[in-house]
Amino acid sequence: MLLQGWDMGDEGDAARRLNRAQKMIEYGLALAFPLMLTMMLYSYVIYDRLFTPLFVLAIMMAGMMLVPAYRALHLHYDCWARNVMPQRLVTGLVGTIYISAAAIFGVSLMSASKGLDPEQPLTFAVFALLALMMIAIMAYNARFKTRNERTDIKFYRKATEEVTSDIGTVFESKNISYKVFKNGKVTTMELPDSKVFITIRRQPRACSEVMVECQDDAGTELCSVLKQSLDQEA
Repeated sequence: MLLQGWDMGDEGDAARRLNRAQKMIEYGLALAFPLMLTMMLYSYVIYDRLFTPLFVLAIMMAGMMLVPAYRALHLHYDCWARNVMPQRLVTGLVGTIYISAAAIFGVSLMSASKGLDPEQPLTFAVFALLALMMIAIMAYNARFKTRNERTDIKFYRKATEEVTSDIGTVFESKNISYKVFKNGKVTTMELPDSKVFITIRRQPRACSEVMVECQDDAGTELCSVLKQSLDQEA
C-alpha cells in the first residue's frame, strides 16, 4: 500500500511538472515570441541599431524553448496525461498571429520602407498568409478539440509490437473482442462495443506513444484498467 501510494504521488508530481512545461511552451508562443517580433519590427523603423541585438535575443529565446519541450517529452514517459498539447499550441499560435498582425499593421502605417509600405504587395501577402494560417488553425481546432479532450497519452520504452501484444492480452483476459489496423508506423486498436480507440505510434529508440480515446462514459472503467495494466507491465 505504501509503495502504491508513493507511485501515485510520484505520477501526480510528474503530471504537474508536465503541465508547467506545456504552459511555458504555450505562453512562449502566445506572448513572448510575438512580442519579440513586435519589438524587432518597431526597432527596424524607429531605431535600427536595436534590430540585430533583438534578433539575437529572439534566437536565444527560441533555443530556450527547447528546454520545456524536451522536459515535456520525457515526462510523458512518467505519467498519463490528457492530450491537451494540441490545444495549447492552437492558443499559442492564435496569439502569435494576432499580435504579429497588429504589429505589422502598426509598422506598415509608420514605415515607408519597401515591403512594409501599405501600398506594397508584400504587406498584403503577409496579411493574407496570416489569415490563411488562422483559418487552418481554427479548422483544426474545430475538428479535433473534442477528440483531444477525451484522449489520454503516455510514452513507453517498449516496441510497438510488444505494447500491442500487452493491450491484446488485457482484452483477451476480459473476453473483449477488438480489431487491429496497421498503417506503417501506426497501429490502431478499436473496441466498437465500448467505443474505445487506441492508437500506438512507433517512436525512435524502440519506444511507443500510446493514445487511449474513450468516446463514451461506459468505457471509462475499461480505459482505466487498461492504463493500469500497461503501467504494471512496464
